[in-house]
Amino acid sequence: MKKRFNSFMDDSSLEKLNEELVWNSNRKQKQKQRLLEAIDQLERSESVKPEKNIFSTKRNHPLRNVVYCGIALVILSGAFVSSAFVSPAMAQVAAKIPYLGQLFKQEPISDVLYKELEKEGYKIDSLGQTYDGGKKQIEISVIGSEKYFKSVKDDIHKIVRNKLKSRHYDSYKVKMTRYDPSQYEYKPNPSQEKYDKIDKEINTELKEHNYHVLSTTIGGFDQDVKVELEVPDTENHIKEVKQIVNNVLAKNKEEKISIKVYKINLKKREQEGKWGDIINEVGEDLVGKEKYHVETIGYSVHAEPQLLIYTSLSHSEKNKQFANGLEEAIKKFLQTQEMKDKIKGESYKIIIYDNREKKLN
Repeated sequence: MKKRFNSFMDDSSLEKLNEELVWNSNRKQKQKQRLLEAIDQLERSESVKPEKNIFSTKRNHPLRNVVYCGIALVILSGAFVSSAFVSPAMAQVAAKIPYLGQLFKQEPISDVLYKELEKEGYKIDSLGQTYDGGKKQIEISVIGSEKYFKSVKDDIHKIVRNKLKSRHYDSYKVKMTRYDPSQYEYKPNPSQEKYDKIDKEINTELKEHNYHVLSTTIGGFDQDVKVELEVPDTENHIKEVKQIVNNVLAKNKEEKISIKVYKINLKKREQEGKWGDIINEVGEDLVGKEKYHVETIGYSVHAEPQLLIYTSLSHSEKNKQFANGLEEAIKKFLQTQEMKDKIKGESYKIIIYDNREKKLN
């Protein structure tokens, strides 16, 4: 399991990027679907209170499939451009902040690593960046026998280390594991075929009645099977929609399955996507280099857009100055024409936290 860059959950809809599961092409679609349903149920029970999450990215693989859950996560690409600060006092602070923007518009390091290992012919199942218990790691899963794993481990480690060094990324350890596909043989759920049939029938009926439903999901474990619907928060026919679903369930002798409807604010969802793209431009350099003291970066759009930066810094006057300078550097980057075209005049806040999640700036 590889996790991606973090964001936050809100009270009206789910952030679209979330903890990510990377699957190899020979792992079966049904197993992914069952796990997706279970994770989605867990996701919907999460508290709406924003919480810190881990930063990670994954390999660039054309057959990859992503399952999102919990708190949203975004691949980071690029960083910041260097900046002149708004006052002489801030300029002095800037002098103490390492240069930002050396990797602006460069390819994410995880993609670079995966492509390089793939080019060299190594059998890589997944590759990602994780943050766990204060440790930032490049995690690599190698497909093959124990003999193969031992024969390539050192060479892979050397390639990864050299690539990290070329970007001056000194915050990551490298962790390698072996993946044996035979240990993950798919065992179909006897009920899944029936649930798939019911799901198709529900979608057909809803379309015939012209109800605007964004998505339907049916599944779960044991007695917790349910139908979950996402509808726009402007939809005024919830009772009718639920009745159609109940009719399909009754037809299939599944009257005991519960129905849950989630109203989605489409404007907020669009806003989440936009700020997800913006945050893509903000951070890999910061997270990859120890000198920036940045552990994770997240965002929230409720009630207004916020960029949330978590550091390993203690709460001191010196570190407050560093945080203020860092904030101005980020603002300067977001004022470039390219970023202004994406932000489109929306107001936003940048909040930088210390190692106890207390505001620094």
